[in-house]
Amino acid sequence: MRLLMIIMVLATTVAGAAEIPMQPFEPFDVGREYRREDIEAARDGQFPDDPFFAKQWHLENLGQADDKGNIGEAGCDISMRKAWDLWNPKQEIVLAILDSGLDLNHEDIDPRVLWVNPGESGPDANGNDKASNGVDDDGNGFIDDVNGYNFVRENGIVQDDQYHGTHCGAIICSPMNNGTGVAGMNPRIKIMIVKIFGLGQILYAKDIARAVHYAVDNGARVLSNSYGTPSYTPEMHEAVRYTHEKGALFVCASGNSRKDLDNPEEKDYPACYGLPNQLVVSATDNADWSQFANYGSMVEIAAPGANIFSLMPKNVYRSFSGTSQACPQVAAAATMVWSQNPDFTWQQVKQVLINSADETAGLGRYVKGSRRLNVANALQNKAGRRLPTYDFSNWVSEERVIESSHPYWNDKEVRFSVEVPQARRFRLFFERIEIDHHGDFLQITRPGSERAIEKINCNFSNCFSEVIEGNRAELLLSADKYMNAYGFKISKIEYQPQ
Repeated sequence: MRLLMIIMVLATTVAGAAEIPMQPFEPFDVGREYRREDIEAARDGQFPDDPFFAKQWHLENLGQADDKGNIGEAGCDISMRKAWDLWNPKQEIVLAILDSGLDLNHEDIDPRVLWVNPGESGPDANGNDKASNGVDDDGNGFIDDVNGYNFVRENGIVQDDQYHGTHCGAIICSPMNNGTGVAGMNPRIKIMIVKIFGLGQILYAKDIARAVHYAVDNGARVLSNSYGTPSYTPEMHEAVRYTHEKGALFVCASGNSRKDLDNPEEKDYPACYGLPNQLVVSATDNADWSQFANYGSMVEIAAPGANIFSLMPKNVYRSFSGTSQACPQVAAAATMVWSQNPDFTWQQVKQVLINSADETAGLGRYVKGSRRLNVANALQNKAGRRLPTYDFSNWVSEERVIESSHPYWNDKEVRFSVEVPQARRFRLFFERIEIDHHGDFLQITRPGSERAIEKINCNFSNCFSEVIEGNRAELLLSADKYMNAYGFKISKIEYQPQ
């Protein structure tokens, strides 16, 4: 009897897991709404001439402020202007966006960007349009799925009635150089819309698993997935495994909660399913810092994700911050590389994206290999910028305690000076560091340098800082008036003698 009860409990647990809802990742931060009448100056005669292009720092960062007024650093972008000149597609590769749909009535969306299912387009035997005849003309089990499928309402209408899909999708496919709104990364890519979210409506993991199957079964080679759940579900695990078996690349956002995804208690899925064809994406700001993204050994690339300016339904424009905004940029880059190299496998596409990405100081704590997307490099199969490497075997270790109060004070800035007179360069060993990511940070700066060496706003233990050139550093612990945490304790310094 006891054995029977255990079996029943286990069966109930597994069955119940399939009923846990997935959710689109909500933005970490949002900007104000804009409309056509808010355009301050036209870009007549410029390329591209989209009037909000200057707000799209992720495409071209000249050091301008983002939509929230944060001044950027030139070059902290995905090198898209150069990529537009380099792209030379040889075959159409379909990109599926699994989200809330796309606002096909928006002034800055051209429906011609959508993938067209050949089996559900054109006239049927009775002269009726296959796209709306209520018949499963191609026999794939889905009626009138001419541009994709709506798994929320079980029909072929992929219009966005929420917002998330329009904002993410338009980052890729908004028309470029049309004198309206923003410029998409590449509006020539064919987009399959797989609608899995709706206004006030959610789908469960088993239903989203069906949507994943649909995308690859109908020809998508790259899937963009900006959603997640902290709960493991076998149905979704199997669905991602299915994309692997079918030779597709599954690009997914890491999430926006500053969680350590290697911690068994902080997992998020689908990012943590661990299939080799997954490419998990972090997010950076316009100075290449990571502010809010989840991190871990499975996060292999970052892309711009802070204050990304894009479309909202009903002819609105707005900036959002999130890995949801970074994910479609990597998915679009993968599609561009694959269309230019149609004989590539997903392994080769993924490797090109990672190898061509730029190593960025301060990012390695959050992204494996410190890599941030560079589309121009990827299209040339060119290695990205690399950081210096060091041989620490001959460095000298010195015990020295430098620490904040525990916990640190709210609404206060505290500075610490570190000097190692005999050092050519050095690094700090953090025995423990816990900094709340909602407005607080620990910044390490070399005196006289314009750029910080590192900004930390997460939890780690027994780890080193980035290498600091010279023999002095300034530490700034900045806290807002809300939450706080343990702070930090440095217990030793390692340095290379002069």
